[in-house]
Amino acid sequence: MSEDNSGSGYVESEYQRDSQYLSDRITADASSRWPVEPGRYRLVAARACPWANRTIIVRRLLGLESAISLGLCGPTHDERSWTFDLDPGGRDPVLGYERLQEAFLARDPDYSRGVTVPAVVDVPSGGVVTNDFPQITLDFSTQWTAHHRDGAPDLYPEQLRDEMDEVMQRVYTEVNNGVYRCGFSGSQRAYDKAFQRLFTALEWLEERLEHQRFLMGGQITEADVRLFTTLARFDPVYHGHFKCNLHKLSEMPVLWAYARDLFQTPGFGDTIDFPQIKEHYYVVHADINPTQIIPSGPDTSGWLMAHGRDQLGDQPFGDGTPRAPWPRARRSRTTTVPEASRTADRLWTTAEPSRDGCHGARHDDDTPARRCLNPLRRRADPPLDHAARPAGVRRSQPVAVLVRHRRPHAAGRRAGGRHPTRARARDDHGPAPGARLDRRGASGRRRTSRHGALPAR
Repeated sequence: MSEDNSGSGYVESEYQRDSQYLSDRITADASSRWPVEPGRYRLVAARACPWANRTIIVRRLLGLESAISLGLCGPTHDERSWTFDLDPGGRDPVLGYERLQEAFLARDPDYSRGVTVPAVVDVPSGGVVTNDFPQITLDFSTQWTAHHRDGAPDLYPEQLRDEMDEVMQRVYTEVNNGVYRCGFSGSQRAYDKAFQRLFTALEWLEERLEHQRFLMGGQITEADVRLFTTLARFDPVYHGHFKCNLHKLSEMPVLWAYARDLFQTPGFGDTIDFPQIKEHYYVVHADINPTQIIPSGPDTSGWLMAHGRDQLGDQPFGDGTPRAPWPRARRSRTTTVPEASRTADRLWTTAEPSRDGCHGARHDDDTPARRCLNPLRRRADPPLDHAARPAGVRRSQPVAVLVRHRRPHAAGRRAGGRHPTRARARDDHGPAPGARLDRRGASGRRRTSRHGALPAR
């Protein structure tokens, strides 16, 4: 096997992540130029990105939806920037931008580094405050405490911080970044080394979690959030696309049960979008996947299997409380679509303005919702308001319309044209659409999961 790096784009001889971020902080004591101020800042994220997914989870667990608004980019991006192609007109409804790059240039007209998610944007100036993803979530926990929901968990307990920092550093270098080190290796030697490091760390995690429910003991912390977003992508992407294939997550019994435990906890699984995750990696990394074909599998319904981890502890939020679970909703073979803005597998829809003034932009967990066919999000089913349905939109659509898989059109890609599904209005600014679970029937066609509500926790 040649040791030369013959790839391009993301592949490097030995992958090194660029860690130069805008590192300003938003602080409660006004020690920085950016004070904590509800409604002033907008978190820009993407459900496809594991680093951004962390911020969505922490924001939801802490109940910061009314204090920090959320803008979502689509699953793919070009060499310039992530784009707001999921919003009507292709513009973020609050910032007015088509590309996240515009927010970085508003901060620094000469900005030439990476345009990354997550990023926190100062809405009045339109400029990025920070894209330092590890610090963003820690500051959500420590600087925004006055705006946490009642019963919010302590995700960064002071008495555990020294040990937590060590655990999170190892998880980051060996697992979070370890899968990328495997996938972007441009030589056999670099790949073999990265592969060994990754699975050594996964064995360590299996041993650590065998007799305790979470990484730091009996309650969920920031460390679990950081590990979860990598585990959620392991079988759909990293096992095949990044060649991390010694074992699947579903073949590692302790980690698989641990990941399911978190997935079934409100605030985790309802932020996961498996089709977007696959589209991002298999389309954007064209030097690894030149055909940009998105695989149909795996079957993700196993995430709803019983995990049995509650035997190791029954207080996952410590002295806090979980987000209120959604009660079981009536099952239906159709889903209400009260707006023409609709995306495949986007099962939360609304026609009402959100609470933080985004004027109809569907982007938050606290936005009024209609009908959800996702087995996790189906726990809540607010009353349907057919009066809010715009003219010309049918009261219901067959499920098959909503679970159609999106793939980039080959000719469009070669011509550098717009992804054909981008031409349709797409809904990703609604309440978190919840986990989009890929299932296959005997015919091979994808169908919506028919699971009921999860067992009582």
